[in-house]
Amino acid sequence: MRSRTSLRAVGAAAAAFALALGCASITNYVGRPFRKPGEQLWAFPEKVWAQYNCGAQKLPFFTIERFELHPQRMKPGEKFAHRLVYVLCAETTTSVVTGKLQTRIMYKGKPIVSRDETYDLKPGRWGVDAFVELPASAEMGVYAFELDFEAGGVQFERSLTFAVDSPAS
Repeated sequence: MRSRTSLRAVGAAAAAFALALGCASITNYVGRPFRKPGEQLWAFPEKVWAQYNCGAQKLPFFTIERFELHPQRMKPGEKFAHRLVYVLCAETTTSVVTGKLQTRIMYKGKPIVSRDETYDLKPGRWGVDAFVELPASAEMGVYAFELDFEAGGVQFERSLTFAVDSPAS
């Protein structure tokens, strides 16, 4: 009787270990397939106004709550997911801050991909998801994904690093 119980315990432990290993191998992809590119309103301007006490802030009040890149290791030609979550309190609940948004992938201090666009920051809490494709010619090494925005009253720069592995590894 005791050996049967021990065998079950060993079998359960082995199954749990195999499941944990399987989960570890997919962690680079968790979250990425479930996101869709684009913007989504996460909280209305009135809620953000109260949460950040915007009446006492210099307007426009802006802050970045999250700036993420996933995965942090990839191979040439693969895509990574980028998420930005920001809040904006503006003069009115429908005012926007229009400015120049620049995104870059940097390698060895130089941009290998760069994009400029006019972008509207909107009042409230917004989640912005994008998928960025790494060039197939990307060399092995450490890269940076940079985001810059500039407009009247709002300016920010953010950067996250990631690694490109050899295509053979």
